[in-house]
Amino acid sequence: MNVSEPEISVVIATYNRAGTLPRAVASVLAQDDANFELIIIDDASSDGTTAWLNALNDPRIVARRAQQNLGPSGARNFGLELARAPVVAFLDSDDAYLPHRLSAPLAALKADTTLVCTLSSARKYDRGVPRDARIPDLAFKPAAFGWALTCDLIPVEATSITVRREAALSVGGFCNALRLTEDREFLIRLSRLGGGRLLPDVLWEKFWSSEGLSAEWNKAAAGLVAYVRQRPEYLSRYPKLASYLATKILVGHVRDRHYGALLRDFNLLHAAGIVSANPLREIRTHREVKHYRRAMSGANALAGIQGPPESWR
Repeated sequence: MNVSEPEISVVIATYNRAGTLPRAVASVLAQDDANFELIIIDDASSDGTTAWLNALNDPRIVARRAQQNLGPSGARNFGLELARAPVVAFLDSDDAYLPHRLSAPLAALKADTTLVCTLSSARKYDRGVPRDARIPDLAFKPAAFGWALTCDLIPVEATSITVRREAALSVGGFCNALRLTEDREFLIRLSRLGGGRLLPDVLWEKFWSSEGLSAEWNKAAAGLVAYVRQRPEYLSRYPKLASYLATKILVGHVRDRHYGALLRDFNLLHAAGIVSANPLREIRTHREVKHYRRAMSGANALAGIQGPPESWR
């Protein structure tokens, strides 16, 4: 394989994932239908990751260690800057690629030069139980792609993302201030430069741990506040959508009987101006947005998407 001129770069940003990183790396090295380089950013791990990386001996691998913890955004940006290929794919170090994860996005981007990004379907393991989470075979124009991302109508996870490197760099890469929802925020900015393509084939595997899920719900409200700070249009232009995203978190606390977290997060979200103190208004807004999102969830509805409802503007 010619590694001097890769057609695609894979970036793995990893922090204390010595137990899952070998699986992720092996899944990339098994890709035999694309000329790639694999860039691994050790985000100042303390669990033996560095020693394992130092023992690797494959010319396709470039491993670098950050001097201090950069977070997922900073570490991915480090890898993005090192990438030599015109196209970059990402892989979380606790996930894995399936066959054709690199060649399928490459083919889509080569076929349509107006695209800046592809997203692909996944096989997800929740506590060991697999299910295929398929997305429809669709291409979005820039404005439609941006709205679908803003309204969370299409799933976004880092391992699903393949982008044109030049476009990614021109929008500043991932936002260093975010540790949650940083992948979606990045693509919203990227959508200004071109369209997005959804690939229905299952091309990667998503794994979760109980610890990760626990941390996810406990940090969700703070993550939403940080996200809205980066995307102020949620408050200025789409406050109904911001309210819906917030009440989803609060409803989850009620469902799971996390009453302390409910009070804490309501106060946090209210102080940020994302939810009001009027529960009836928030309930009505939640139902309206939920109904819209449900109506837009099918492939035909997504294919015809233009932008937000007039009443949301």
